[in-house]
Amino acid sequence: MLYLLLSIISSSLIYITFKLINKYKIKIFPVIIINYITASFTGFLFRERDFSVHEIISADWFYISIIIGILFISMFYLIGLSTQKAGITVTSISTKMSVVFPMLFSIIYYAEDIYLLKILGMILAIIAIILASIKNKLTHPDAKNFIFPITLFVGMGIVDSSVKYNQEEFLKDTGAIESTTVVFAVAAIIGITIHLLFNLKSNKELKISTFLLGILLGLANFGSLYFLILALNSSILDSSIIFAVNNTAIIFISAMVGKSFFKENLSILNWIGVSISIIAIIALSI
Repeated sequence: MLYLLLSIISSSLIYITFKLINKYKIKIFPVIIINYITASFTGFLFRERDFSVHEIISADWFYISIIIGILFISMFYLIGLSTQKAGITVTSISTKMSVVFPMLFSIIYYAEDIYLLKILGMILAIIAIILASIKNKLTHPDAKNFIFPITLFVGMGIVDSSVKYNQEEFLKDTGAIESTTVVFAVAAIIGITIHLLFNLKSNKELKISTFLLGILLGLANFGSLYFLILALNSSILDSSIIFAVNNTAIIFISAMVGKSFFKENLSILNWIGVSISIIAIIALSI
C-alpha cells in the first residue's frame, strides 16, 4: 500500500507543478528537460546494484524503454500545455481515463475476461472526458476545448499500454529501476537535442525557479512511474484495483487542488464528469 500511496502523491504533484509553471509564467520545455535529467539521475542514484552500459543495452526491456521514453516526453509536453489551457481537473481525468487502453490491451493480448461492467466502465470513461472538458458555452461548445483531452486520452493510453507490457513481460522480478532510468534518460536526451536544434539562438539564462520546478517535477515524475511499477509487482492487490485506486485518487486530488488553490471554475457538468470518471474507474476495477 505504501508504494501505491507514493505513486498517487507523485502523480498528483505533477499536475500541481505544471499549474505553478503557468502561474509564474515559466516556459514549459526547459522545465521538462530539467525534469527528465533529474528523474534519470534519481534513478541512477537509487539503483539497486551497479550495472554496465553493455548490460543495459542487452536487457530485454531496453528497446521498449526507449520507445516509452520517446512517448513520455511527447505526452508530458502535452500534459503541461493541457494543464495550462484546459485546467488541472480536465487534464488529470483525460490522462487517468486512459486506463481503458491498457485494459483493452490486456483483453486482446493477454486474453483477459471481458464482461458488461467493464464495457460500461469504458463507455463512462469517454463520457466523463467529454463532460469534464465542456466549458460554460453549453449551446456551442468550442471544439478546441476537446483537442488536448482527446489527444491525451489516446496518447497516454498508448503509454500506459507500453508500460503495462514492459512490466508484465520483463520487470516482474528485476530491472524496474534500471528500465525507469533508461526511459527518463532517453526523454532527457531527446529534450536536450530538440532544445539545442531549435532554440539555440534564443537561449537565455535560465531562472532559478525553472531549475527548482524542473527538479520538483523530475522527482514527482520518477516517483509516479517507479512506485507504480513496484505497486503492480506487489501481491497485495490485483493490478486492476491498483490502477483504479491510483487513478481515482489522482482525479479527486487534482479536482480539489484545482478548485481550492488555483481557482478553477468547474460547472455542474464538469463535476458530473469528475463523478462519472470515479464511477468508471471503479466499474473497470471490479
